[in-house]
Amino acid sequence: MSWHSDDGSGTTADRTVEVWPDDDRLAEELGDALRDAELAERVAAAGRAALAAHRREAAERDDLALELFLLTLVHDSELAGGPVGVRDRSGSTSRTLVFEGDGVGVEVELQDGQVEGQLVPAQAGRVTVRRPDGDVAVVDTDEVGWFHLDARPHGPVRLVCESTRGTCVTEWLSW
Repeated sequence: MSWHSDDGSGTTADRTVEVWPDDDRLAEELGDALRDAELAERVAAAGRAALAAHRREAAERDDLALELFLLTLVHDSELAGGPVGVRDRSGSTSRTLVFEGDGVGVEVELQDGQVEGQLVPAQAGRVTVRRPDGDVAVVDTDEVGWFHLDARPHGPVRLVCESTRGTCVTEWLSW
């Protein structure tokens, strides 16, 4: 099959494209191409690399799952059956959340765009506020696990708490 094409400059060029007369001929030529040793080795190498990357990612995911402790929400002052908010001396309302897990936990108070809390048991560490699309804020705690963040994102968030005891994450919660 041949046709004329115009490249926009006013000149035309004849182009010829070989068309396979039938599917059998096309399959035969594709088979010949795949039997080419160099191409076959490149395809095999790409396959081995993809499999190795998959295995590495699966192993990292398994290691991560073993290292993380999920902390469960055991108290939310917003849902508790008492007054609808605790007022501090400034007159602002606050919300208290308590998360617990296998011997570890974190207590959090949300107030006026700030997050304060403490790791339980008291210990130095690091706290990260994480959204599904990435980390929002990271802070090191003091020696008794107390932390303060000037970030209170909206939408689903979780805390990632790291210490010498390991890493724990809270349930996803909409603040």
